Amino acid sequence: MASRILQSRWSRIGTAALTALLAAACDAVADNWRGELESGGTIVVDPGTHRALRQDGGTTRQLWDGVHRLEDGSTVIVRDGVAVPTEEMYRAWAGGPTASPIYADRWCMQLVRKTCGFDDACDTVAPCLQARTLLAEAERERRDLAITRGPAADTVRSATEPRCRQALADPAFPACASLTSGGDSRCRELVLKVCGAKDACADSPACDAARQLQSLETDERLTVADPAALTGTGQQCLEALHNDFFVACDTP
Repeated sequence: MASRILQSRWSRIGTAALTALLAAACDAVADNWRGELESGGTIVVDPGTHRALRQDGGTTRQLWDGVHRLEDGSTVIVRDGVAVPTEEMYRAWAGGPTASPIYADRWCMQLVRKTCGFDDACDTVAPCLQARTLLAEAERERRDLAITRGPAADTVRSATEPRCRQALADPAFPACASLTSGGDSRCRELVLKVCGAKDACADSPACDAARQLQSLETDERLTVADPAALTGTGQQCLEALHNDFFVACDTP
């Protein structure tokens, strides 16, 4: 619904730049990033999902969560099976495909990221703590299903996940303020431009559209491994900065 409203309000935004960008991304192929672990074996990080695996002696398995030291003295942090990208990884993946929405159906994970913030700025507030409890229940159910059903467990959804999906739209589980105020949001600059630093132009159509874009961007960032990665809506916000519809707020 929000995307249809935006399309009708500012259809003049050009798509040539975005089309070219997507075409370039499709043509580019990034290799897995690899690093030698100090404890032995090789850490392998996928450029799209950022999932971290350990290869050792011909076997490959999920790398456990925590801080892993490499032979060169650097470290790699793994959270929920996903590596926190380093500058070296970004350089290795330059020009590669965008991150895949690996949390698209893991609604409890999305709920934790929404209520706690990508930087855990709201880690001690009640909604975040409740979301973490739900996530723990969902993860426990996933482990039990893996034991009882084996490979078939991937096709079965845990009983807690639908509860998290409902909670994502529940006002009792508000988004942490850091999600929209942080520098990782490409739509944040657009909102500041058209709404004003103190929301002086909050009633303008341009401000309403910009806020809708930022909401869509946040939803996309909840589903990807790296919330700082550029999303499709984030790209639209960058282009919208130069569109005549999004006039700057000139009210002090």
